[in-house]
Amino acid sequence: MAATIKVAPWIESEIRPYLVTSANAAAAQCSGGSDGVTCGHTWTSATWDGTYGVGQQMSALEVIQSNLIDNVQGPLNNKSGGTSQGDASAGTGGDSNPNQPASAITTADKAGAGIITAIILVGLLGGAW
Repeated sequence: MAATIKVAPWIESEIRPYLVTSANAAAAQCSGGSDGVTCGHTWTSATWDGTYGVGQQMSALEVIQSNLIDNVQGPLNNKSGGTSQGDASAGTGGDSNPNQPASAITTADKAGAGIITAIILVGLLGGAW
């Protein structure tokens, strides 16, 4: 939601209250564990819910950090510093010699494909067993 503020600034007044409320709720959940800063997932509760893990920590970090959106630059475009150059003819050139037929499949090609297939099959079956 925070990135929306950069690309659609006219909607900031509607989004910002949700970001602030969510960040405050996440911060309230980050008060548990033996270190006192372990985060939980139940942001509707004012105290730590007893859950913990990387997912809870990252979710809280993301929502709290989203309130710093004013401190970063928005996406670049052709008027604000973007440097990509378009090529309207990209992909229209085709092959250098489209009339040249593909080389024929040889017995060695077939043998190699069979050996590789057998190795993969043995690996899959052995791993499953």
